[in-house]
Order: sequence, then structure tokens, then C-alpha cells
Amino acid sequence: MTAQPLPVAVQTEVINAIRAAFYYRDDFKALMLTAGVPRGMYGRHDHPENSKTVMARRILDELHDLGPTGWTIQRKIAVELCAMDRPGNGVEDAKNARDSLHRLRQVATSARIIIDTEQAAIDERRAREAKRQQTLAEERRNIEHLSRRFAELATDRPRTASEKQARGYQLETLLVDLFAANHLDYVGSRRQPHEQVDGSFFFRGFTYLVEARWRSDKPTIGDLADFKFKVDGKLESTRGLFISMAGFDSEILGYFAHNSGTRNNIIYMTGHDLALIFGGQVGLEDALLKKIDAAESRGEYLVDLKT
Repeated sequence: MTAQPLPVAVQTEVINAIRAAFYYRDDFKALMLTAGVPRGMYGRHDHPENSKTVMARRILDELHDLGPTGWTIQRKIAVELCAMDRPGNGVEDAKNARDSLHRLRQVATSARIIIDTEQAAIDERRAREAKRQQTLAEERRNIEHLSRRFAELATDRPRTASEKQARGYQLETLLVDLFAANHLDYVGSRRQPHEQVDGSFFFRGFTYLVEARWRSDKPTIGDLADFKFKVDGKLESTRGLFISMAGFDSEILGYFAHNSGTRNNIIYMTGHDLALIFGGQVGLEDALLKKIDAAESRGEYLVDLKT
């Protein structure tokens, strides 16, 4: 916040507190220097004929004339006084001193020179909640935007061969954005000399390779075997997620699960599953957990998200 001069009401209570809470001149000097008053400025007013209140008033006036730098020191003087938990040494009327310091704290709090700790905690909680609500609203808008993009791609209309191919690439981009919207790290499509992977992500201790297809035909045994070959060629902590917008042939999946020769380490997702996720009816993380749990605990390689 831009520095502002110390309000007159606060200056008045600063003078009153100095009059009541200090007896020894050295204690007053220590407070001023601690607050940042230059030694030269303090020395100009440190004469035997000047009382501590006269010195304080003149120092505050000189600081006011310095502009923002001086205003900041003015405020530090008030803050240092407010931080005193007892009067200075030698003060006879301790009750009056404590009352003066209390009045200063009240006026300084009202002027926002110091912040009441309880109110500050309330303000901080409100700020966090407002930020959380803003984040949630942004996430909802993002998901709604993704939903519209998916719906446009899913519109049933005649498409040329090039449009169908482009739609497949757009699906890969949508998946990147979908995982990002759900705060899950996702690496997009990458192509190597002898292998192409549509994407990958890390989830609950495993890396998942992704095969994403937007074709009119359901995957064949050969398609499933090719993808599994990619997955099995990685470390044992690697699994696969095969997405087919056209769905899967249950007989082919059943045959493949029992005749692939190795453990089942692939989960499957259909176009209907994606529609539920992009439509906001099922969260992405919940969808993945349901698919993984069904595969791990019951050996179900394809489970409907709505059941």
C-alpha cells in the first residue's frame, strides 16, 4: 500500500502515550531510533529545555515534511508504541500509562495503522475463501468450455477423410486440456521413429500410456495387441488407457484379456465415458479410479461409469 501521513487523531494519541508511558529520556530515545528516526533529526530536538512531548511533536512534524519516507517512520513510531506491553521504567502512574497505550491501540486499529489479530485472521479466512470460490468458478468455466468443444466434435454430421483425421488430433488436444483442468499432469502426443504414443499421465503411482482413437470402427485384436506391446515394453509400473470413441467389441475384449499371454494392465474408456466426463456428470479422477478399481479388484477390463 502507498505510504500515507499519520492521521492527526493517531498523532494526538502518540503524543499522549509518550507523555504518560515514558519517564526516562533514554527509553524515549531508544523507541524513536528503533522506529527509524535518523540520529541527526533526533539530535536537533534533543535539548534539556524540550520535554519528551515537545520533541515528539517536532519530530513528527519534521517527518511529515519528508513525504512518504517520513510518513513510513511516523507509522513505525505508532506501531512501536502499540507494541509496548507495559510503561517505561520509572513511570509512577502505571494505570494512566496503560490506558494511554490502550487508547492509542484503539485509534491506530481504527486507522488501520495496526491490525487487530482476530480481525486479521477473519479477513485472511475471507480472502482465502473468496480466492477458492474464484478458482472454482474459473474451473467451472473451463470445464464448460471443454464440454462445448467436445460437443462440437461429437456432432453427428458427414465429415471428409481429412476432417475425421483432424478430429482425432483435436481429441488429443482436448485430453491435454481436460487433464490440466483437473490438475493432473499429462504429456501430449509424441512420435518416435518406431513408435507413436497419443499421450501419457502419472496417476496413483503408475504411468499410463494413452491410445486415443476417434474412428467409426471398433478396435480389432491387432489394435489391442499393438498398444499392449507398447505398454509391456516399458517398466512394470507402466499401464495403459485405451480410449475408443466407437466403443469396444465385448467378445474381442474378453478374448484378448484371456489370451494376450501376460497380465492385464490396460483399462478402457469409450466415447460414452468421455461424454459423461466432459458433460460434468462424472469427474475425471473419479472415472479413472472406478476403472482402475474394477480392473484391480474384480478383473473387469471395461466398466460402465454410470453403473
